[in-house]
Amino acid sequence: MKWSEKKMESSEKKRTVELKKAEVLQAATELFSEKSYEATTMSEIAKRAGVSFGSVASYYGNKESLFTRCVELPLKELSESFLNFDLHPVSFADELQKMMKGHFELFQNMKVFLRLVVQVIAQHERFPNQFNLVVEQTAFIQDEVTIFIQNGQQAGQFREGDASRLSIVYINLLFGTILSYAFRPSQEDEAEFISFAIRMFGPV
Repeated sequence: MKWSEKKMESSEKKRTVELKKAEVLQAATELFSEKSYEATTMSEIAKRAGVSFGSVASYYGNKESLFTRCVELPLKELSESFLNFDLHPVSFADELQKMMKGHFELFQNMKVFLRLVVQVIAQHERFPNQFNLVVEQTAFIQDEVTIFIQNGQQAGQFREGDASRLSIVYINLLFGTILSYAFRPSQEDEAEFISFAIRMFGPV
């Protein structure tokens, strides 16, 4: 076999492994979210992911290590996507509406993971490392939203108020609203939430 063919074969194997690792992570996140950490077994995760028990252990080690990755990786993805807004827009009102629609869609798409976050928060003494990750990323998100609000206030496009507190209220409202629905909210419900949230910021 030529060197180029060996390299292609090696790259294909790596892609296959990464795909399987992602499938294991997704299966684990779903099961942990549905059944809790204690009630979920590595065998169940392997079965749902369509891989062997040995593959799950090879990819992620033990169940606690896998659980940590289920929290850590999506949390990073959520943070990066959440902060995809302009801190210095020409129109803060337009950016605010765009930002909120994006956040609503993001949280909706990551609802399974958010249910897992609820478990981590509720059992913070059981999962201190994972809880600290959630707290750290949440604080980072809140700080960025606070800056956005403050910039809007300084530009005279948002009414005056405690930007930090408003940031916390907004994120908690978003989190609670999405998790209160068993199924995907209707477009009317989404529009109503966005309208209500915008009023909190008070564009002038």
